[in-house]
Amino acid sequence: MDIYVLVKQVPDPEANVKVKSDVELEIENKYFTNFFDEIAIEAGLKLREKFGGKVTVLTVDNKKVDALRRGIAMGADDAIQITDPALEGSDPFAIAKTLAAYLKDKPFDLILAGRQAMDDDAGIVGPGVAELLGIPHVNMIVGLEIDDPKKELKVVREVEGGKEILSCFLPALFTCQKGLNNPRIPQVMNVMKAMKAQMKKVDLAALGLSAVDVGGQAVKIKVQKYLPPPKRPPVKMIKEDFPENVKQLVKLLKEEAKVI
Repeated sequence: MDIYVLVKQVPDPEANVKVKSDVELEIENKYFTNFFDEIAIEAGLKLREKFGGKVTVLTVDNKKVDALRRGIAMGADDAIQITDPALEGSDPFAIAKTLAAYLKDKPFDLILAGRQAMDDDAGIVGPGVAELLGIPHVNMIVGLEIDDPKKELKVVREVEGGKEILSCFLPALFTCQKGLNNPRIPQVMNVMKAMKAQMKKVDLAALGLSAVDVGGQAVKIKVQKYLPPPKRPPVKMIKEDFPENVKQLVKLLKEEAKVI
């Protein structure tokens, strides 16, 4: 099977993020591979182990390629970075258009992606790529079975009150949810191999796209303003001993916090 996995490098949840201006954030230089994308990589590797073939990790990013190196360290066969200055300011729709432009002429059986990126939580890119390529897609799967000779897949996804089982034929695209698998931890030798791996780079011209198709000129989603979270009020300490401290706490919860 020829499998592509769409990956993204996102800020570490513990990274410091500050509002620099109304439309700009200052993010500490701490990044990691999007968690849901690692689930997608693991799903691709398990299918390759069962049916043979090739797993390629693919990203759109001008600077950060650690997500690709993570994919190689986990066991992916190849890594592609789509990079171009004109991509700066692209929204998820432009990213989907760029990925679809790369994939449209490539032979593939399956495309996998995380259910959403953990920085914007948009969940647009995967379904957007499928729509542009005109292939079936199912979001947030937690189960995947393939009958290779028939090229038919059965997937499971959680819905309110239960689970839904769907089937479709290849080629298709699925976004992966927690519960599908547990991503493997790369071996040290594979990590060292990934650090030395050369990423294949592709620009917009090679895809038949230009600056008017992506970047700031093509955005459909525009940030109006970033707002920092409200500051927490100072902590109020209750100095009385039991049982007076309990009475004081109940009074504060009623009169000040107004939660009881």
